[in-house]
Amino acid sequence: MTETVQETSGVLTSAVPAGKELNAESVTAMSANFLKRIGYKGGIKPKRVSLEGDLYTVELEMSKFTATVKVDVLVRKIKEYDVQPKSEESALATLSPKTLIMMVVVSSIVTVGLSFAFKIFGL
Repeated sequence: MTETVQETSGVLTSAVPAGKELNAESVTAMSANFLKRIGYKGGIKPKRVSLEGDLYTVELEMSKFTATVKVDVLVRKIKEYDVQPKSEESALATLSPKTLIMMVVVSSIVTVGLSFAFKIFGL
């Protein structure tokens, strides 16, 4: 299914036939196409779609950003969108077990070496 968007008086609308009901798949495609048109290139992965009353909320994940697009079901228009940078994970969450073991070994060697040096110099 191909979907196009038409610009009418500054408002972006979908060219999905009016008789066809919007569903999660078509709203996700509409949101991804919208983000590509406004300049977000690269991979766009859908994360979550929810329907709250007459408003679909689509969350999309990009390489460095997370986007939230809200689509009105009745008028078939994108009412709102928000693009935020991804939150950085903590440094400890990205450490692998191998890296942690190496850090423990190196710190142990440094501790033993310093204690030996202090004994030699009488400190």
